[in-house]
This record gives sequence, structure tokens and C-alpha cells, in this order.
Amino acid sequence: MQKSIITTLIATAIFSTAPTFAAEKTNMMIMDSWVRAAPPSAKVQAAFFTLMNHSDKPIVFTDVEAQGFGHSELHLSSKKDGVMVMEKQQQITIPANTVFQFKPGSYHVMLLEPNKIAAPGEQVTISFTLLSGEKITTKMPVKRDNSKTKMDHSKMDHSNMKHD
Repeated sequence: MQKSIITTLIATAIFSTAPTFAAEKTNMMIMDSWVRAAPPSAKVQAAFFTLMNHSDKPIVFTDVEAQGFGHSELHLSSKKDGVMVMEKQQQITIPANTVFQFKPGSYHVMLLEPNKIAAPGEQVTISFTLLSGEKITTKMPVKRDNSKTKMDHSKMDHSNMKHD
């Protein structure tokens, strides 16, 4: 009995350090979520996560909202004609039975018009709307990005971005 209690406590400690969200209706799980820390004067932040679609049907994200931000958008960063560009996505389809990463330099969530920039250690509540109408809400911790895949926004073409 004591061994099973210890095992449960260890499992709880491990899983509580990595925010995870499971949506029963859609049979998906959001994990390894985080919001990139930014200087207090920044006008945007970005959110990243891994999504596991355990169902035999695609899941379609159609909208995103984040508390503390004027609006949020689904985005894709890619290279076009040698220049990194970022484009708003009307929807993102997650294929059936896949693991899909929202990561720097690829798909991500842009958090725009902050009331204040979320600082490391804080959490941002983000809600996704699915094509089915279902809303999925999760909290993402704000962290510094120590990866080698940092994106240099200074050379990105933002001229075609529309934020209306």
C-alpha cells in the first residue's frame, strides 16, 4: 500500500511540472505548452504546444482567444523566396491519430495587443474554438526560450499581415 502511494505521489509530481490538457469530446491532448517570454515593451507574444489527436477524425482549429490580450491569431511561419514570413491561418487541421507541434518557425499562436506582457512564471489562459463549435481552454506557462531555434523577427516581412 505504501509503495502505491509513493508511486502515485511521484507520478503526480512528474505530470504537474508539464502542463497537459485532455479534451474528452475531441479525444485530444495538449501538452508541453508554453508562451515565449518577451520584454515589457513588446507588442506581441507567441504560444507553442504539442497536440495529440487520438481520434480517427481530424480536429480543426478555427479560432483562438487569450485572456489579457486584445486578440489572438493562429499563424504559420515559413520561408518564401528566401525571406521568413508569418501568415494568419483561418483554420488549422490536425490529422487523425497524429502528434502535431506548434513550434517556433512553424505553426503557433500569436498573442496580440497585450494588456501587459506576461512575465516568466505567469500563466496565460488560451481558448481554442474547434470547427465543431467546442471550446478547449488551457493554461500555458510563460517561459524564456532557451532553444537554438529562436526566430529573428527583425528580418520578417510583416507587411501583408492584417490584424482586423
